[in-house]
Formats: sequence, C-alpha cells, structure tokens
Amino acid sequence: MKQQLNLTISKPCSEKFNQFNKTKNGAFCNSCNKEVVDFRSMSDKQLSNYFKSKASNTCGYFDTSQLNRNITISEFKKRTRFKYLRVAALAFLSLASFNYMQAQVQKPKTEIIESTKINTKIGKTPAQEQRLSGTVVEEFGPLPGANIILKGTTVGTSTNFDGAFIFPKALKEGDVLVVSYLGFVTKEIKIKKEQTKINTILNIELQQDVSCVLMGEVEVNNVYQSKPTLWQKIKRIF
Repeated sequence: MKQQLNLTISKPCSEKFNQFNKTKNGAFCNSCNKEVVDFRSMSDKQLSNYFKSKASNTCGYFDTSQLNRNITISEFKKRTRFKYLRVAALAFLSLASFNYMQAQVQKPKTEIIESTKINTKIGKTPAQEQRLSGTVVEEFGPLPGANIILKGTTVGTSTNFDGAFIFPKALKEGDVLVVSYLGFVTKEIKIKKEQTKINTILNIELQQDVSCVLMGEVEVNNVYQSKPTLWQKIKRIF
C-alpha cells in the first residue's frame, strides 16, 4: 500500500545556519536552543525513513527542491515463504538439468599448452601525468559529490568523500571548468598556463546559494494511503 508525505516550512527562520555550532546531524541554534538537522544531502528514502520514526517539532535545513512535493514512504515488503520455495525448486530443477546435460555430452579430448606470463611495466603517459587535481570545499569543509565539467563538453568528474578530484583528461590553457553542487552557486574556473603543468593542484571554494535553501520547523503533511489496484494485488501474491 502506497504512502506519501509532504514536507513544508510555513514559517522560515531568519537565523544564519552557517553561523551555528556544527553538530553530528547539523548545527545547534542558540536562539531556539535546539539542533537544526541538515537534510540537504538526504535522498527521498532517507527523508521518509527519518520522518516515519521522528517525533514532531523537528527543525530542519533543506534545499527548496526537497519541500512542497510528495515523497513516497519507504516500506519493508515481507517476503512469503512460498517465494523462497519457488526459488529453491527452480534451483533444484536447474541443477538436475545441468547434470543430465553433462551426462549426455561426451567430454572432448583437450590439449594443455603451457603459456608464458609476460610482465610489462606500464608507466604513466604524459597526458596522465598532466591531469589536474584539486579539492572543492565550502566554508565549513569539503563538498563530496561536487561536479567538475569541462565547459561545452560532457567530460568531467566528481569529488570523493574528502572533496578531492582528479580530472580525467589533460587540460590546456583557456579551458573552462564548471564546478557545481546542489545548493551552491556554480563557479567557472578558467585554466591558466601554469595550471597545465604536472602536479598542479586546484583548490575551489563554493559559496552557498541562499535562494535554494530554507530553514525552520518542519510540517509533515498529507500522509495518506492509496488503494492498490487489482494488478498490484496480483503482483503481491508472487
């Protein structure tokens, strides 16, 4: 049975989240004397799991794209024992068929040819050595999952958990990198001549886009159940 929730903030807070003391789940607001949970990096599944079990009066920090829309609540579907029996029966029949086919087919004579392993040392090409590396950060730390794209192309990469990246191809003077992250102002970096040299590290700091975020007490609305169709009922049997 399908369930959905809709998250809204009817009274946005005017405090500055970036000025709060950071906590494990977000930051602590001294004005309200409570923790503000940072939901910006959460997926719909994580949001639904959080608000299924969390009490009311949650204060959150969101990307505006996460609010005022229906989010499907994740459900754990119980598997019937009949499904496991069907899987076991199928595996048994497959094994029996395989053994029968092996018994019917005569094994051909095989000739063993001794092969010699060739070890080759692969070095870095000049293009690999000149790949640009760097980090993408915000005011309070690294930005994992930030995108770095060569402007006008689809060539690019994204940052790892520490905000670090290595661009997948060598760049030349005048190339432009487009650096973006949800909730932050997109930045363009024009490559200079000295940045095309080996072991060049580029450190990029993005500024938060205040028009894309909203903070305040969360209202969980429109939780409802939709009746399953006949086809959905039939599918659940299997």
